[in-house]
Amino acid sequence: MEENKNNDNQSKQENSVSNDSEKESNSSTSRESKENVEVKKDLLPKKGEKEIYSKSVFDDYIFHRNTDNLSKYLTSDFNTYLTSSIFNDDFKIRNSLIYPDSTLDNQLKLADEINDLRKKLKKSAEELKHTQADKENKIAEFEKLKSELTAKEKTNHILSRISEEGRKKLLESEGFHNLFKNSTKYDTVVVSIDIRRSTELMLKARTPELFSKFITELSFKLSQIIIANFGIFDKFTGDGILAFFPKFYSGNEAVIRAIKASNECHLLFKEHYNNSKDCFNVFIKDVGLGIGIDFGNVTLVNTQSELTVVGIPVVYACRFSGAKAGETLLNQPAKEELMRLCPTMLSFHESEINIKNEGIALGYIVSLNEAAFNVPKPNWDELIELYKVK
Repeated sequence: MEENKNNDNQSKQENSVSNDSEKESNSSTSRESKENVEVKKDLLPKKGEKEIYSKSVFDDYIFHRNTDNLSKYLTSDFNTYLTSSIFNDDFKIRNSLIYPDSTLDNQLKLADEINDLRKKLKKSAEELKHTQADKENKIAEFEKLKSELTAKEKTNHILSRISEEGRKKLLESEGFHNLFKNSTKYDTVVVSIDIRRSTELMLKARTPELFSKFITELSFKLSQIIIANFGIFDKFTGDGILAFFPKFYSGNEAVIRAIKASNECHLLFKEHYNNSKDCFNVFIKDVGLGIGIDFGNVTLVNTQSELTVVGIPVVYACRFSGAKAGETLLNQPAKEELMRLCPTMLSFHESEINIKNEGIALGYIVSLNEAAFNVPKPNWDELIELYKVK
């Protein structure tokens, strides 16, 4: 009996030491994790669960943590990403293939290069898992592959957001490519397009599939108008789109191009909506686009999967897109930029918009003479020299 008690006490002591050791190990691991990258705890597997991470969580590890630990985070999800075609889930690229494009061969070549690099990156990470000798060279090889893949993916996702001429220039000119460098600041016109009363439209659709078709086709057509006017398509927002016209790409006349694109988008919506009457049980007459435009300095964000801008003009372009259906509303800086370019070719009148938690703001509805839209194409060679990234 006494021997059993001693054994129990010894077992408890061993468990206590083991728990203390485990806590110390966990504390050390926690400190190491915080030093490298913060990963949300609820995204990580619980004890005993199968370790399968999404691509985004895997990216947190593989692109930010110490290279020694990379290979153990290879998962089935990321293996699929590494070995899949870049065209599988890219709506914009699939649709752009409908139109004749002189850069298509180069785009397909780039796609092949990206897929090859993904496979090589996977193989390199697997080798790191099992290699003890010559590990420094393996790490260097992995980092080189990762850098090459990142650069090519950054190029690839730009291509579908700009015009065919822009794609050609991007693939040919290193100087032009450098203008799209991440975290670079540029003067930019931001355009936010919102489908007014979109929720009511959805509720009046005959089926969810028909409404999805209506929205998808509309968004693609709107994006093509932005691209045709030398703007950059950013994203589909669910009930509209976001686009921007940076001066390094759209030229000094960026705001004029933005106004022209906005006018064309209003006309396109009317045509597309009228042609889609069979999608709705009730055809509402007073619907349309609300478009907000602002101008100012923004920061370009160019990651492996995103090309966007951040800054105050983005915020207020989005807020001004709450304009009435069929209206384009300019914020003060955008109006001043337009006045600077063509003061004798425009007329405007003041309007108002109620911004949530801010109050009633002044906006401008602008009309331009047709002559104002006769602007030359952007001279990218000059713009490369003017906005050269040092």
